[in-house]
Order: sequence, then structure tokens, then C-alpha cells
Amino acid sequence: MRILIAAQNAKSRKLLSQMLELDGHEILAAATAAKALASLDRFKPELALVDAALPEDSCHLAREIKRHYGNTFVPVILCAGVTDHFSLSAFLGSGADDFIDTPFDHIVLKAKIAGFERVRELYRQVERHLSFAEQEIKLAKHMFDAVTRRNPEDIPFLRHWTLTAGHFCGDLLIFERTPDDRLHILLGDFTGHGLPAAVGALPAADVFYAMTRKGFPLGEIAAEINRKLHHLLPTGNFCAATLLALKPLDSQIELWNGGLPPALLIDGRHRIVHQVDSGALPLGIIGEQDFDAGTRSFPLDGIEHVILYSDGLVEAQNASGEPFGDRGLADALNTPCSACHPLQLIKSHVIAFLDGMEPHDDISLLSVSLESCR
Repeated sequence: MRILIAAQNAKSRKLLSQMLELDGHEILAAATAAKALASLDRFKPELALVDAALPEDSCHLAREIKRHYGNTFVPVILCAGVTDHFSLSAFLGSGADDFIDTPFDHIVLKAKIAGFERVRELYRQVERHLSFAEQEIKLAKHMFDAVTRRNPEDIPFLRHWTLTAGHFCGDLLIFERTPDDRLHILLGDFTGHGLPAAVGALPAADVFYAMTRKGFPLGEIAAEINRKLHHLLPTGNFCAATLLALKPLDSQIELWNGGLPPALLIDGRHRIVHQVDSGALPLGIIGEQDFDAGTRSFPLDGIEHVILYSDGLVEAQNASGEPFGDRGLADALNTPCSACHPLQLIKSHVIAFLDGMEPHDDISLLSVSLESCR
């Protein structure tokens, strides 16, 4: 290990150097804090021993070493008598890690350094895991972006908003048109975040796009996505989802809900006309023989908007631990503003409710304005 010694007393520097060199360490000794700081880039110490009796402030040296190395763990140990409680408290408060009593005991010094070597190895393991996790996150985000970029067009009567609980939103929102101009929409909420969610999103999106472009009905698409995910995903991984088919020529809307909160069909005054609760299990939980692919259809008359959302919205909690809940959603829709878009009302209420806090789960919110697509 490379060890930096900062001590004004030449005898102390020599004694510490001899002890540590006997144990096979590489030593650099400095008589002042300035010389110690000047050596950091060149020597790259893995541990620093700082004498409390430095003419410069030893606390300042400890802070500067910690600042210089940032997230890299370089332990700093104070060399001082245990009776100097004031210096010891100030030094540890400056970010230093430990102290060693004087006069120096070789056995104690050796044991402390061995302990910090174990801690450094733990830090290195954490850094490797973090690096691997960052690579996974980048890969997952790339996969999700590749899926969502396949949405064929910007549809003006679709509005959506997401608030992520991590590096990116793991909820899936995709849409596509059939050959006879029906619009299919899928809002999915996968278990987990990052790569586990992205792994499920790719096959689900492939089935959705391919079958929609061939004109398959909504129930058959849900059944095939379920079959695919049940075959591919491990137990415990699934996708709560709502699929929607908008049929302007037939003046109706069709819905399949498996595991997501109720789809809300509301009128021009933001009153709920129909509430489509989950009638099936999420995608990927059960096999195709037991899967319920039944859908529900509703006439467009009297319906202005369809609101879909993930459970992260109603489960969002404020600083007091209170959930936004169905009550918060109802209050947002009941806001006296008939000219306001319902998505904007819900969004503003959620943001005000969280008051700067990050949600513990991804929030996805989608509004389909039916009046604009008739």
C-alpha cells in the first residue's frame, strides 16, 4: 500500500516510515501539509497518516485529501494522544477516518492498516458493482428508447406525462394503427426497473406492433403478449397493462385491463362516465389456457377523454407519508376549470402534492382526447 506520512517531527516521520517499510508498504513522508498536498497527484497515496502537531491545520489537510479524491476511499488517520480530545473530535469531524495513539505501537498500527485495507477492498467491490449497474442502466435505457422510437407518428389527441423514480421511466407506452385505421395503445408497468423491465418490453412491443399492423383484434394481441412473456420471463416478473383500441368509424372504444388502476372515461366536465377496472391478471403471470382475453367496449357518445395511469400515480407519497390516492385523483378532476385539460390538472396536482420529492415508483399518465379524433 502507498502511505503518505505528514508530520513535522523528523523523528516521528522516520519511526513511522521504518515501521511501515518493514511491512512492505511504499512510503512518502512530508514535513508540512503543503508538501503533502503537493505530492497527491504524483504519489497517489492509498492511506494518509497525519500528525496533529503539524504547523498547518491538520483538519484542513484531512478535508483537502478527501476533497481531492472525491468518491475514491483514501483513509486518513490522525496521529495524536488520546488525551487531546478536542483535536481528535475536530479531526474526525473534518472527514478523517480514525486515529492512532502516540507513542506508536507497531502491532496496533499494523492492525489498523490491515483493517483499512479490507475496507478499501469492499469499496472496490462496490465500485465494480456500481459500474456494472451503470452499464445495465445504459443498456436498459437504450432498449426502452429503441422501443418507444418505433411509435410511428405524433398523434395530437394523445397526451402523456411521466415522472421517473430512477434513471429513466420503466413504464412502457406504445401505439400503432391497424390497416383499417384503428388506433391501438398499450400502457404497461413492468415489475422492477432497469434491465429486467427492458427485457420484457422488447418482446411485448414486438408482438404489439406486428399484430396491430396485421389488424388483429385487441384481445388476441393481449393473449399473445401474455403467452410470450409467460414463456420468457422468470416467475415473479410480469407486466400490468391496459390495451386500448379506438375505433372512430364504429364510434366506440375497446379496453382490456390487466393489473393497472381503472381506466377512466370522462365527459367534458371531467366527470367519470365509465370506470374500467382490471378484469384480468397482468401479462405474463399465467399460461395461455387460463388467460382472460375478454375486452369491454363503450360508445363514444358523452365521452371526451380516456385517462390511463400506472399505480405509481395513486401510490405516490408526500413528505408526511400520505398517498396521493384515488382521493387526490378525484380532487384533481373536480377542479373547477372546464377549459383545463384533465392531464394537466392531474399532473399539476401530483407535482404540488410531492412538493419536490421523487416518487418511489414510476408515474405514467396518458390522456386520449376523443373529441379531437372524431
